[in-house]
Amino acid sequence: MSHPQPPQRQPTVTETEQYVKVLHNTALVALVAGPVLILLPPRKFDFYTFGLCGVTLYSANYLVRERSGRSIWQHVSQRQRREEPLRVASGPSAELARLDQSVQNQREVWKVQREREIKEDVEEGKGFGDMIMDQIWEVWNWGKKKDDDDD
Repeated sequence: MSHPQPPQRQPTVTETEQYVKVLHNTALVALVAGPVLILLPPRKFDFYTFGLCGVTLYSANYLVRERSGRSIWQHVSQRQRREEPLRVASGPSAELARLDQSVQNQREVWKVQREREIKEDVEEGKGFGDMIMDQIWEVWNWGKKKDDDDD
């Protein structure tokens, strides 16, 4: 005799939210606890270490996918595809290609400007150490050069 199965009930919204929250918190704990447990003595390179590495990577992947909607692998593969030239001429892809081209143009303009600055500094007799220190000074002071007077 077969016994009838009771009907499956769907989880409520609050149960689903609690489940997602528990998964998120578990992934955070695993992301922190995995490397800590790996570094605690006795430090061995065995099956358990591989398991902890796997759990850490899985939880990191879960958190990245939860935040961005794409896994770490998808982020990496998209970055590789982004390095390839875009050859599409329709819809949103054309807009992305145009933006990519403008970014490349800005990079080229920056490179030419930087080469001109380096050439001028070399003609003034500055060494590479001086140029590096000037560059660090500009970054540290939000674009102000050493020669600029402070207001």
